[in-house]
Formats: sequence, structure tokens, C-alpha cells
Amino acid sequence: MIDKAAFLSNLRLTQMYCEQQLQCTEKNPAAILRSINPVCNGKPVIEFELQTGNWHVDNGYCFIANWAIDPQGDVNGFSYSELFQKQLRIKEATKLIDAGAEYKGEILVAEFEESTADGAPQGESEGLLDIWDCPPIDTWFYQVERNMRKIFFAWIPQPFVKLADNGIEVAPLGNIHWFKKWVPLEYQRVLG
Repeated sequence: MIDKAAFLSNLRLTQMYCEQQLQCTEKNPAAILRSINPVCNGKPVIEFELQTGNWHVDNGYCFIANWAIDPQGDVNGFSYSELFQKQLRIKEATKLIDAGAEYKGEILVAEFEESTADGAPQGESEGLLDIWDCPPIDTWFYQVERNMRKIFFAWIPQPFVKLADNGIEVAPLGNIHWFKKWVPLEYQRVLG
């Protein structure tokens, strides 16, 4: 069960933060919504590289986001929950302007602890999703746990919805979903 007040508050905060990132930069899809990149064990969590693959992107090249540490490992001191809380604190501390705008986009649900790490969603989304099928950290706004697995909700601004769709289509485990299609009744309860 989603806490509606916290969900909507964090969603609005994330929408404003993402909109600010979209206005301030001309970065590629892998980097534009990964402005929050904390250091863990002396390294930035995310590193970027130009890579080629058998993807449906122009000439097969795209920038991708790589985790500098293994986010699935328990031995490196990394915690998704700590990173989630840290990114929310960064957003809260950022001077954001809420002009009462209606933000266009969709809510993505990611169960990226279930990823095969095959890279298909990463390439097809032009780097918007990473190797673990994880959406950019800037877009995270809510988390729940189901069956001992973390589920993250992410705000995907309209210009990136098609890229996320491309990633969803090739995710072999079906671990990435649009909220409104995944649990329509809960979607209506919270956002309806």
C-alpha cells in the first residue's frame, strides 16, 4: 500500500527537479537525469561511456551509465535505500521553483534487483536505463518493498517516455513497468 501523501509530495519534488535538469543542459539521455551521482568507497556511483551495440539507435552508438561499484553486491557498502534517501535530501536542499506547472510524463516502476543485466533495455533506451534496468537516480521518488525486493517508482519526463518504452519492451524478466498498467487500481487510488 502506497502512502499517498508521501508519494505525491516526492513526485512533485522530483518533477520540479527533473524539469530543472532538462532546462539547464544538453546532455545525452544517459546523463541528463543523472546529475545526482554520489561517491561510494571513493568513487562516483555512476560513470559514463560511449558504447556501441546492436541497438535501434542511430549508428548503434549511445552513451551508457555504468555503476562504478556492483550495486547488487552486499560487500561493498552500497545500499539502494541509502542512495534513495540521499537523492531525496539533495532534491529537498536544491532551490526549486514550483510555478504550479502540470508536468507531462509517466511513472515507471522498476524492480531492478530482478535484472538479468543483459544490457538490452540499456541500449534500446539509449542509456536512459542502465545495465541493471535502473532508471536515472534523479527520477527516483518513491520506494516500497515486496517479497524482500525493493521496487522504485521513477518520474519519466515526456521527452524520455518512448525511450523507456523501448527498454520495457526488451526487458527479458518483465521487471520494468508503467505504473498505470502494472497496478491500475493502485494507480487510480493514488493519482485518480
